[in-house]
Amino acid sequence: MIYKFIDKNGTFIVKNPHIYKLYLPLTNIKGNLLSSISCNFSGDIKKDDDHFLNIPVSIEDIRSNLLCRRDFFIKTEKETIRLSFPYKDTLEIGLLYQKVIKKTQDFIIEILNFIPYDLDVEVMHINITNISKNPQKIIPTSFIPIYARSAKNLRDHRHVTSLLNRIELKDYGILVKPTMIFDEKGHKENKTIYFVYGWEGESIKFMGQFPTLDYFFGKGDILKPESIEGKVKPVDKKLDIFDGKETCAAFRFNNKILKPNESNNYTFIFGIEEKEEKINEYFLKLNSPKKIIEKLNQTKSFWIDYLSNIEFDFEDKNYNNWLMWVKLQPTLRKLFGCSFLPHFDYGKGGRGWRDLWQDIISLLFFDSGDINELIINNFRGIRLDGSNATIITKDMNFISDRNSISRVWTDHGVWPYLTLRLYINKTDDLDILLKETTYFYDHQLKRAKEINLKFSQNDFLLRTNQNKIYYGNILEHILIQNLVQFFNVGEHNYLKLENADWNDGLDMASQRGESIAFYCMYAFNLEDICNILERLKKKTKKVSLLKELFILLDRISSKKVDYSDYKDKQKILDEYFKSIENISGEKIEIEIDLLIKDLKEKANHIKELVRKNEFLKEGFFNGYYDNKGNRVEGKFKNITKMMLQSQVFFILSMTAQKEQIKKIYKSVKKYLYDKKLNGFHLNTDFKDIYLDFGRA
Repeated sequence: MIYKFIDKNGTFIVKNPHIYKLYLPLTNIKGNLLSSISCNFSGDIKKDDDHFLNIPVSIEDIRSNLLCRRDFFIKTEKETIRLSFPYKDTLEIGLLYQKVIKKTQDFIIEILNFIPYDLDVEVMHINITNISKNPQKIIPTSFIPIYARSAKNLRDHRHVTSLLNRIELKDYGILVKPTMIFDEKGHKENKTIYFVYGWEGESIKFMGQFPTLDYFFGKGDILKPESIEGKVKPVDKKLDIFDGKETCAAFRFNNKILKPNESNNYTFIFGIEEKEEKINEYFLKLNSPKKIIEKLNQTKSFWIDYLSNIEFDFEDKNYNNWLMWVKLQPTLRKLFGCSFLPHFDYGKGGRGWRDLWQDIISLLFFDSGDINELIINNFRGIRLDGSNATIITKDMNFISDRNSISRVWTDHGVWPYLTLRLYINKTDDLDILLKETTYFYDHQLKRAKEINLKFSQNDFLLRTNQNKIYYGNILEHILIQNLVQFFNVGEHNYLKLENADWNDGLDMASQRGESIAFYCMYAFNLEDICNILERLKKKTKKVSLLKELFILLDRISSKKVDYSDYKDKQKILDEYFKSIENISGEKIEIEIDLLIKDLKEKANHIKELVRKNEFLKEGFFNGYYDNKGNRVEGKFKNITKMMLQSQVFFILSMTAQKEQIKKIYKSVKKYLYDKKLNGFHLNTDFKDIYLDFGRA
């Protein structure tokens, strides 16, 4: 284990952390400022995809890109210490802060970074102590490159957008305010200020600064900047040559002679705001070492208290500490999403469909607010064809897809019910099933198989043939998602894989691919909905559902489908899709007992079909069919192909029976366990690129 826990609140230390690819997310509970930081002070600081204080980073930048570091030089008579370079380092990480302790021949240097729980700034506090027997003269200089624009400009008009930079030198820092937001679709006036403030000790001003990269480097470069060697002098007033350049917060502090055991400290705040008054407020709240330590302690206490809703106490204290971070992870995922950490750098910040429901699960544990309305709002993203909008914006509106691609994920209908189930089991709020909300409606039809070229609405709300907005209850939304997928099958009578399932990498089998693993998850849902309906019967014996939905409730209607015939299932689904192209909005009451009977038969059919046909002699299930209609898992000549994901879902869905589970576990140990790693691989080595299945 590379880390050692030092308390009961998840705080740990790592010796020589530079040899590991470690970084920490920093934020406050609102996520108004999002940072990542490593032991070499790499990482970016941003508000969203369009507002980065410094250069957007991916994982390799953390290790090798000097332009994304919060750097600090200490020039002495013997050497120049660069804090982003390793010395004898110890990394300390806690909730939610990072401290790096460096030891050189003459100094111990502590560098603290955190975002206060109630402020939208990142704080960097550096304390330098002379541990030698002699006085040490130091010349301190900060170096924080400032990017000050959208992530897209990293490769789209990078130089052109730098020409828009306008800077203002302040007594305690630098403000960068580009004149406009560059966008060839339509340029806009910029109102955002990117700022770095810095001071020594009790608000002592620095002596000057080097406000652009050109000026800081001089005739040197990022490895040997002339400013550090004294060949370029700091300025205290803006020069004409500074506008329209790449900027940096390079502050030259006063020369200092540290006596033996004497310390001195330097503080910086980084942020993104629209009002200079707000920046000054931050400064006044943080402008002394005492205020910094008080705010750090408040921040630690806040996160510990926030996580106290769930407590674990196992005999293994390391495990208890590790679980502190596990408890925090859903909140960090909600705030950072898929776009704003070095390993998670895709998309533009909007939350995806699965994210919405996972975030609600975290809120159920940690938030005392009313989750009811949030859940109901999320159901607005469902289409009548059982698919859904894939992105929700910050103002809680849905859009089809982040990349304007017509596609659907076959697992998406699983998660809303599982989240709703957890909510109901925790709150006993069965009334939510009868609350009504709208449906999402756009250009995509028949689960993205067809496009409505006449679509011209701006509100994306489903309307009836009388042009009235249609409202259906939450139960109806749930039934549509799960019933559609029961009938949405391929040639082997299992769920169509479509554009992928929970494993986004399985995205190359949209024509003939099938996901048996997730067909079983829908079976679990259909069966478990019956348990919720049994409880609902105590409140009402009947429920009202959209008339067209009864096409899929075939065991209630007179038209019974042969479930063993995949073509019969497909025919019914086509009939349903055609019926919802122009709905009347009429609803029909149904007895809950009849509904339960229909759902149970469907759930039992799936599980029996899978148990009978897909449990292999190798001792595990086949979870998929590829784009040629071939089994994915099993033994093929001398290669055994097995995926951990599919086996997990067979067990979670309660499709795998007791004896099958025992055999699955033995197979997982045999084929996927790695003694060297003391863990399990996600799949065996398939030995080739699998273009008929996926990229993963």
